[in-house]
Amino acid sequence: MRYLSERLHTAQSRGAAEDGTGQRSVADDQRQRLLAATEQLVAERGWAGTSIERIDKLARVSSITFYEHFAGKEEAFVAAFDQAVRETLALLREEVPADRPWPKRIREGLRVLLAVAAANPARAQMCLVEAPRGGPQLLAHYETVLDGAALKLREGRRLDSAEGELPAALEETTVGGLAFLLRERLETVGVEGIEELLPQLADIALRPYLDPPGGRHLEAAGEGR
Repeated sequence: MRYLSERLHTAQSRGAAEDGTGQRSVADDQRQRLLAATEQLVAERGWAGTSIERIDKLARVSSITFYEHFAGKEEAFVAAFDQAVRETLALLREEVPADRPWPKRIREGLRVLLAVAAANPARAQMCLVEAPRGGPQLLAHYETVLDGAALKLREGRRLDSAEGELPAALEETTVGGLAFLLRERLETVGVEGIEELLPQLADIALRPYLDPPGGRHLEAAGEGR
């Protein structure tokens, strides 16, 4: 877990694109500051309470600079959300080997997501609580992420242990339920102890595809942590 925490810290500190010398250009640095300010303010004040003026002030740039990077507030929100998603997906690819059995990949993926939330409460708040409340463009991006997660779950239908005919919308319903549980936890408790949700979330995600008692297969999915 310490290794993962170090990687999370490194990813958050790395920021935007770098040139060949490892240095960001002035424009990249400005954009990164704007995205970081957007993420922080949205987490603290919500989408509705975050203004371009507040973003500019926190990022230490002018309104002219803001509009050099974004057409408006929603575009900045979407860019901050997309960056958070890209960085999280990159971490998942590094931390969850593709050659592991599907149940372990799902469980490890959930573990990484919870670790990301615990390490960056503002990002968790922005992506899981505020994103569904944003404008239509942001909501579309949020739903695309959920659809991607549902596709990962759908791979469980290939298991021999997936008994009977599973409902057509099972994966979408499951992912929506997981997102709801995380959103509720963040709204009521925050990230304190959020990683303790792993057994519950893994059970919800895996049980439909494993043998009904859940003993042998679910226990095996938790090995090798």
